[in-house]
Amino acid sequence: MQDAWEHGIDWQLLIAFSHSNRIITRRNRREGLTPGQPKVLQYLSTHDGCTQKDVARGCALDKSTVTGLLSRMEADGLVTRRASSKDRRETGVFLTEKGARGARIAERTSAEVDAVALRGLTENERAELSRLLSHVIANLAEEDERA
Repeated sequence: MQDAWEHGIDWQLLIAFSHSNRIITRRNRREGLTPGQPKVLQYLSTHDGCTQKDVARGCALDKSTVTGLLSRMEADGLVTRRASSKDRRETGVFLTEKGARGARIAERTSAEVDAVALRGLTENERAELSRLLSHVIANLAEEDERA
């Protein structure tokens, strides 16, 4: 028998994230990617050259976390940082060829884990779940901005 709090969306999101994150982390580690890297690589695969601030916002990470993470990723040859062609005061973050390979690995891993998570759901149920989660995320992001 489940306790009432186990039916709360905050609890369910936490448990779903924990299981998903552990599986993804294990699979990505086997491919040589460390925690934090896959999400950033995936983000950069469609936002190459964006700012560090954009990476933080797009990956829902603290700016200080992104600073250290990008420094390690640069040392590992996954990304480079250079002055933006639009504004020399801003630094763009770019994938290297090694980083692009890592992004493809991360994308494949995420797709595999999504398939496991969504097993048994119809296409309509998958679309509805995605729509509902997008709404939940928007609500929480708005509240986070006010906090």
